[in-house]
Amino acid sequence: MTDPYDPPRPRDYALQEELESLREQERQGHATPEEQRRAEQLERRLRVDEHGAEVRERRNQDREAGQ
Repeated sequence: MTDPYDPPRPRDYALQEELESLREQERQGHATPEEQRRAEQLERRLRVDEHGAEVRERRNQDREAGQ
């Protein structure tokens, strides 16, 4: 599992910033349907990236334990 204290990767940081901006627009009532869909896409992408990082970390640990 990834350490929550690890700094986010630059791509994740950029996606998170865009997502926060879209959420702020939604809170203010200015979000268009396209912006709402984009926010949903970003949320999914961040979850997939996080899951992928966890899988890679587990594989590395398994590989190290097997040696």
